[in-house]
Amino acid sequence: MRARTLMGAMGAIGAAGAMGAMGAMGAAQTAHVEPVPTERPAVDLPILRQHTYRMAGKIRVLLIWVGRDDVGSGVITWKASGEDKAYDLLIGSDPAKAPGQLNKWGYLVEEVRGGASSVVGVISQDNEDELSDVKEGLANKRGGRPFDTIRGRVNRSDAHARVGTLYAPSSLTYRDAPAVLKLVLEDRSKVIKRLDRPGGVRAGFLTSLTELVEGTVRAPLNAKPSVVKIPYIHGDRMYELRLLDSTRLSRFERDGRIFDHVIRGRFETARTGDRSGTRFELVYGASGPLAGIPILVSYQPKWWLQVDLVLQR
Repeated sequence: MRARTLMGAMGAIGAAGAMGAMGAMGAAQTAHVEPVPTERPAVDLPILRQHTYRMAGKIRVLLIWVGRDDVGSGVITWKASGEDKAYDLLIGSDPAKAPGQLNKWGYLVEEVRGGASSVVGVISQDNEDELSDVKEGLANKRGGRPFDTIRGRVNRSDAHARVGTLYAPSSLTYRDAPAVLKLVLEDRSKVIKRLDRPGGVRAGFLTSLTELVEGTVRAPLNAKPSVVKIPYIHGDRMYELRLLDSTRLSRFERDGRIFDHVIRGRFETARTGDRSGTRFELVYGASGPLAGIPILVSYQPKWWLQVDLVLQR
């Protein structure tokens, strides 16, 4: 999902998409103890559920959309132990399958313990405005490729984050996420910034998205959810996640598979105070074992690129 977290949804999925602009804000920390994670969060929490997704992509050639059904993969992991919980998201295209050898991927983990959260994330920068820019980037791999990175901890009254840009070999794909994460966790070159946490502001993007999704699942038929906007902190900035609308569908079909009783939700994430932001769409179960579980994540990060994540069997 792009908040640039979600990749939009999560990045989306997206999000799509979600890592946020890396602007300057807050004050540098001088303490010797790191107030941001130095290890990957939630490694000790047991896996509650895990789902794999197939990435389908489309590119616009003149006025025609040209697509492929299998251009990458995604994995969403839910972890929990008592009141402690975590969400783990890995999404990426496979340059061996994607149009133009597109190699875009991101990883985000968000852990919540006692009202505070820890987050670690990395996402390849998407500076291409045209498909030709992707091809030009493939031809010029010297110096490595840039990744936006984040390490943050949100406490009850404030937040600390180290955000910036890391350069890593251009050949690395989403399958190499552990190697890039190791570089992120070892990086001490970025300034740590502090941000006050006002009352009511949530501690992360994935946590906020889960709250909105669960609100639509619990809402009575033909009734609007009680919460449609959630302010949250991601890195060194505050954002707002908005539920634009949600529609219950008795039947949803994708790739020959039929899902009964689902909800189609449209979401938007934006900097606090901005009227518009990055939009993405989710289709998820309304009841049963898939209640609140994404079946489809749709995100269009560029005018020439559309990405879908489809739940696998």
